[in-house]
Amino acid sequence: MIEKKLVSVKHGYEPWEMAYDALKRVFVDDVKGKRVLLKPNAGRKGPGFTALCTSPEVVRGVIRFFKEQKAGEILCGDGALWGVNVWEAMEEAGISKVCEEEQVTCVNLDEAPPVIKEIPGGLMVDRLKFSSLPFEVDLVVSIPVIKTHMYTGATLSIKNMKGCLYKMEKTILHRVNKPSPDPEKGRCLDYGIADMTEVLLPDYAVLDGTICMEGFGPSVGTPINLDLVAASKDPTAADYVGVTLMGMEYDAIAHVNLVHERCGTAGFEDIEVEPTDYMKYAKKFLTADMSTLGDYYPNIEVIEKGTCSACSASLMKFVRDHGPGLESDRTFILETGKDLTEEDINRECAVLIGNCAGQCAKGSGKSYCAGCPPVGSSILAFIRGEETREETERTF
Repeated sequence: MIEKKLVSVKHGYEPWEMAYDALKRVFVDDVKGKRVLLKPNAGRKGPGFTALCTSPEVVRGVIRFFKEQKAGEILCGDGALWGVNVWEAMEEAGISKVCEEEQVTCVNLDEAPPVIKEIPGGLMVDRLKFSSLPFEVDLVVSIPVIKTHMYTGATLSIKNMKGCLYKMEKTILHRVNKPSPDPEKGRCLDYGIADMTEVLLPDYAVLDGTICMEGFGPSVGTPINLDLVAASKDPTAADYVGVTLMGMEYDAIAHVNLVHERCGTAGFEDIEVEPTDYMKYAKKFLTADMSTLGDYYPNIEVIEKGTCSACSASLMKFVRDHGPGLESDRTFILETGKDLTEEDINRECAVLIGNCAGQCAKGSGKSYCAGCPPVGSSILAFIRGEETREETERTF
């Protein structure tokens, strides 16, 4: 008989206490004198308690648990998106302050030396470059926010580990130019995440479900409050429960299913959840992927080919903030990324955004909105032809 993988869900009281209690219920290791890395979601710069980054109070609860366990050294940090200063992101989110108050060490994963790991049986990639820090500690805890995601449906404890990829390597899984081994099971990105987990899975997952994000997550969605924390030693067990708490079918997220198959982690039938009636805390999250963008903005099309997360997030924030104000009788094809084709560049209504798109347009005479990534005000000015300054518009 297969031993059930426990997921503990705590609801309705102080976030740090929920995190502490949920982790305590599922913890089975001895970490006395050992090094522990806490990996929150802190790759984007924005205010705390908005679901953009992990709640600092959830982080506090995890820190306090490991202090009680007499861990030898507790490190807490992330590797940010390209163009984001992770120190500033953790400061604005309130994570740095909590680390200072709790007397643990904040780290930038991208400041550790890189290490290349071969991927056994890799389907999308044969090797990946990581920050070496996750491989130098004794235990890694993934502490993501429960969010929807434009490309993977949801981002939870497994996808949160993508922040451990080294600097620009974070973009590589978005740029795989191979057919999916089985489109019914997932897209290239889903298979790429599963490849990554062959060499790096968290030892524990603590899901921040205090203030979550629905809609066009992971950066421009809408906050939604579940007021809970969930924890498990098994990452797919935690993520399956997180998915159901978002009001989705448990198997709706392809990369979670693929990791279960590839790594032998828990399937949904292998999970025991406390309390058994945990679904009373669930809410139906609004979901959104790029294929549904036209439902919200019928005159806007987005083409992203080889786009890093920073430019993607900037573009989607622009669409959210300025899309409703764009002329409804005009079509806008917003294009970003390193892999745009000549056909993409020459489309009649193409709007080229970001330095990578500009490189693709080299020699074409096409102008583009410069930036890595450009901010929304620059994109709007470029579209309206209001500015032609060097930092806003360049022509190849």
